[in-house]
Amino acid sequence: MNSESSALTALDELQKLEQQRVAQVAADQQAEVDAQRVAQEEADRLAQQEVERLAQVEAERVAAEHAAQEAASREERVRVQEADARARAEQEARLREEQMRIDAQIKMAESKSKPKWPLLVVPLLVVAVGGAIYFAVQSSNRADVEAAEKAADAERFAKKSAATEAALAKITAKLEKLEKERSELNTSLSDLDAKLASAQSDAERARLTAEKAAVEKKLLENEAEATQQAGSSTKKSSGKRRKKTKKASSGNGGGSASEAKDPPKKERKDKINLGGGNDPLGNL
Repeated sequence: MNSESSALTALDELQKLEQQRVAQVAADQQAEVDAQRVAQEEADRLAQQEVERLAQVEAERVAAEHAAQEAASREERVRVQEADARARAEQEARLREEQMRIDAQIKMAESKSKPKWPLLVVPLLVVAVGGAIYFAVQSSNRADVEAAEKAADAERFAKKSAATEAALAKITAKLEKLEKERSELNTSLSDLDAKLASAQSDAERARLTAEKAAVEKKLLENEAEATQQAGSSTKKSSGKRRKKTKKASSGNGGGSASEAKDPPKKERKDKINLGGGNDPLGNL
C-alpha cells in the first residue's frame, strides 16, 4: 500500500512538473511574440518618421526655391524698370537738347533776309526723329531679349524641378513598398517561429529553419535597399538645392553686367544733303 501511494505521489509530481514546463514554454513563446511585436512597432515608427522627415525636407526645399524664384523675379522686374526709366530719361534729354538746337537755328534763320531755315530744320528734324525711333527700338529689343532669356531659364528650371520631384515620388513609393514587404516578412518570421516551437520532427524543423533563414535574408536585403533609397532621396534633395544656389549666383552676376551697359549713342549730323541746286527741298 505504501508503494502504491508513493507511485501516485511521484506521478502527481511528474504531472505538475510537466504542466509547469508546458506553461513555461507557452510563456516564453508569448514573451518572444510580444518582443517581436514591440520590435516591429518600433521599426514601423522609425520608418514612418523617416518618410515624414523626407516629406518635410522636400516641402521646405520647394518653399525655399519658390521664395528664391519670387525674389529673383522681383529683382529682375525692378532692374528692367530702372533700365527703361534711364533710357527714357536719356531719350527725353536728347530730344530737349535737339529741340533747343532747332529753336536756335530757326531764330538765326529768321534774322536773315532770305529764308534758309528749311535747310537746317528739315535735317535736324530727321535726325531727331530718327534718334528717337532708334533709342525706342533699342530699349524695346533689349527688354524683349531679357524677357525671352528669363522665360527660357524659368522653363528649364521647371523641367529640372519636375524631374527631381518625380524621382523623389518614385523613391517614396519604393520606400512604402519596401516597408509593406518588411512588415509581411516579419509576420512570416513570427509564423515560422511559432511553427518551429510546435514542430514534431527533425525534418519539419530543418525545413522551417531553412525557410526562416531565407526570410531573414530577404529582410536584410529589404532593409539594405530601404537605406539605399533613403540615401538617394537625400542626395537628390541636396543636389537640387546646390543647383539652385549656383543658378542664383550666376544669374546675379549676369544682371550686373547688363546693367553696366548704356544704350548705344548715335552721332548727330549737322547737315544732310537733300538735293542739289537752289531748291532747298531738293525738288521733292
